[in-house]
Amino acid sequence: MPGESLRDEPKKGKICAIMVTYNPDSPLEQNIRAVLPQVDKLIIVDNGSELPIRAHIEAIASSCAVQVIWNNENLGLATALNIGIRSALGSDDFDWIATFDQDSRVAAGFRDAMLQAYLACPYRESVGIIGPHHVALTENSTAGSSHQEHDSFSEITAVMQSGTFLSTKALRIYGLFDDSFFIDYVDFELCLRIRKNGLRIIEAPNAIIAHRLGNPSRHTLFGKPFTVCNHSALRRYYAARNRFRIYSRYLFSDFAWICHDVWSWFKEIVKLALFEENRLKKLAYMARGGWDALRGRHGMYAR
Repeated sequence: MPGESLRDEPKKGKICAIMVTYNPDSPLEQNIRAVLPQVDKLIIVDNGSELPIRAHIEAIASSCAVQVIWNNENLGLATALNIGIRSALGSDDFDWIATFDQDSRVAAGFRDAMLQAYLACPYRESVGIIGPHHVALTENSTAGSSHQEHDSFSEITAVMQSGTFLSTKALRIYGLFDDSFFIDYVDFELCLRIRKNGLRIIEAPNAIIAHRLGNPSRHTLFGKPFTVCNHSALRRYYAARNRFRIYSRYLFSDFAWICHDVWSWFKEIVKLALFEENRLKKLAYMARGGWDALRGRHGMYAR
């Protein structure tokens, strides 16, 4: 029911992490070994990687004593995360479910910083999600580089899913990720749904996770430097389609966040049009995504 208290949630508890892999080209083993000390269990859900890469994942998992669930095809990020979450929820051992992308890397002390933020929060009985502080992952960066101590927590509206701690009780009451989103905005949809039901989301500014978004490149316009993500046309399709779906669902419950996202999207489109390759194809895919949202299409992209 809306606003149901999570007061009986333990102030600290065991954490099960879910990491989705799909033909990883990132330093997967390094990222896994960074996560392992921060959680009580790690479940990898492989989303139909190619056979040679599956063998590589299996070797890493074996050396790290990690459970792997193998999907025979790419079922989408939302469904793969849900498969892992349902496995974790099969027991009552865990108080938090942490989710990680294959190309994210956590800093030392990540778990403590996340739980310290939770303990410092005066309304922790209403907290459904704890989010970390995301920094850009580059070839020469580490998850803890160039970071100073901040206040112990702050309330936020939405957070990217990699590195988040999801309350198991909130998941049981309000549901998991929306499978129909496939990829992109699966995290924001869950955040806005959690908030619509009266729960709150906090960020742990001292819990650092480095994450790579797309294939970033640096540019300068009117003397101002900025980063362009260079996502593929297909990712542009999913982001556009799922943005419109979220806007229609949460227009009245989180109007301010939607206005902010629309403005961010406008700036993203401008940078795409000026600096990215295959811009016409990407813009066409975005238009198709918006049209499919209006037609009620969801799931995997279909030509």
